[in-house]
Amino acid sequence: MNPLRLAENLAEAILASEQYREFARVKEAMDASEEASNLIENFHEQQHVLRDNKQQGNKITEEQMAELALHQRQMLDNPEINAYFAAKKNVEELLAAVNETIARITGMETGRGNGHGGGGCGCGCR
Repeated sequence: MNPLRLAENLAEAILASEQYREFARVKEAMDASEEASNLIENFHEQQHVLRDNKQQGNKITEEQMAELALHQRQMLDNPEINAYFAAKKNVEELLAAVNETIARITGMETGRGNGHGGGGCGCGCR
């Protein structure tokens, strides 16, 4: 058994999964939506302006933060963008479950209470 070939098979299975197919479908719809593109662009532009102001030592006002929050709400209220984030979350959950399964089976689990026995501390103890 070649682990890398099996990983390729696993990746192909993930790409064929319902979660990933839905993600690809809604991403394509979002990318094709002019409204969604404009909302994303406006939000990122506003973020960039605030980041630049902060880096120049300027204080970000509550009004500026409220405006950014408004842009974010408008963006997330868009059906294509909302569907994209929901589908992306489902794929991320699938990938996390795959990673957790591999970690559990290989004994490489992280986040254990004492950090020992699962490879969490890196000291090689068991």
